[in-house]
Amino acid sequence: MKLCLILFLSLFSTIAVGQYTVNSVPNPKESGLLGYVSNPDGILSADEAGTIDNICRQIEEQDSFQVAFVILQSIGSEVPKDFAGQLFNEWKVGHAGRDDGLLVLFVMDQRRIEFETGYGTETILPDYQCVLIQQDYMVPFFRDNEYPEGLKAGAQAIQRDLRGQIVDRHAARSRETEQRDYDLQLEAESRNRTRNLIISLIAWHAIGLSIFMIVLLVVRFRNDPYKKYKAINYFALWIWAVLFPITHIFVVIFARKSRQRYRDMIRFSGKTGEIMRKLSENDEDEYLSRGQITEELVKSVDYDVWITDKSDDVLVLAYRPLFTKYSTCPKCHFKTYFKAYDRQIVAPSYSSSGRGERKHECANCKHVVRKTYSIPRLRRTNRTSGSGGWVSSGGSSGGFSGGGSWGGGSSGGGGGGSSW
Repeated sequence: MKLCLILFLSLFSTIAVGQYTVNSVPNPKESGLLGYVSNPDGILSADEAGTIDNICRQIEEQDSFQVAFVILQSIGSEVPKDFAGQLFNEWKVGHAGRDDGLLVLFVMDQRRIEFETGYGTETILPDYQCVLIQQDYMVPFFRDNEYPEGLKAGAQAIQRDLRGQIVDRHAARSRETEQRDYDLQLEAESRNRTRNLIISLIAWHAIGLSIFMIVLLVVRFRNDPYKKYKAINYFALWIWAVLFPITHIFVVIFARKSRQRYRDMIRFSGKTGEIMRKLSENDEDEYLSRGQITEELVKSVDYDVWITDKSDDVLVLAYRPLFTKYSTCPKCHFKTYFKAYDRQIVAPSYSSSGRGERKHECANCKHVVRKTYSIPRLRRTNRTSGSGGWVSSGGSSGGFSGGGSWGGGSSGGGGGGSSW
């Protein structure tokens, strides 16, 4: 009972503010009058709606086509083309076997008129003809806020174009079959793309893992821990996890732990064969040059110093980050050379070029290099812009089904729409 009350209140609030769903639009065939016009918001007066209704009744009596007019204040954020196709199939406008229906949807707040045609009607009113009717007979009135006149003129134009026309059932069925085959083809292509994407991802990650396994094999047969570190260091970059997101996040974590293990692995003296110990950051400065200490200060290189107990053998190992702003100084040859600034001295104009200055200096030996360069003069550019069109058409409609006393037709997805 509570659920029913909630659904009732939801439906009532939706209709009260004039925002309709496909299921809440009143079906004129269920009013007991067997009408053709749904005008729940009263945008048309009773006489104006009756005029259009009589035109639609004449169309069916004389030429068999079923034409429905739906005039709404709002459908919320729904796309009019999709809404029209779903409503067409919900009501089943047109006769079964001929699919000779046409639904005209007018949405006030979106300022949009939309035609939705059945497969049979589409052979008589192709998409471009639907849009021509809108642009020639309806939109000019809509732009002047003369909505009843525009809808009436559109109904009369539809009547003239359908007069004396007969739906070729074979052509309509062929069109429906072609559309069904096309939809099946699109579905098959989508499945193939998904399958190919999965195969490509598997192959791509297999390549990445193969590369890493080769590196692990190389590391396995190297005895020097320093060489092991350098071999696996490149796999500690998170870029691998971006390139191979499924597998290499674990590879990166493993590589980072492995390189630290290789860096701390016990060394043996190449001279005496004795075990060496690694000095602390404070103690190692005694065995580093001034340039090496500067490299550590600017973090362009990190050094480990290993010595024997008798200090008769010293091993200094350099660990360089893969990315740093420092380069090798042309004077002292330590990795302490950097760009101090790059600035504009004279601004360029449309008539003359400018000038800039770039300064490099060394944090170790204080070597300084300044270079000036020319900045190209400004250039004027011409910009052009285009305007968008006013027509949209095509697209397939959903497979909704429903009651009502229309003829049992289905939408072919054709038609067209215009805005004003």
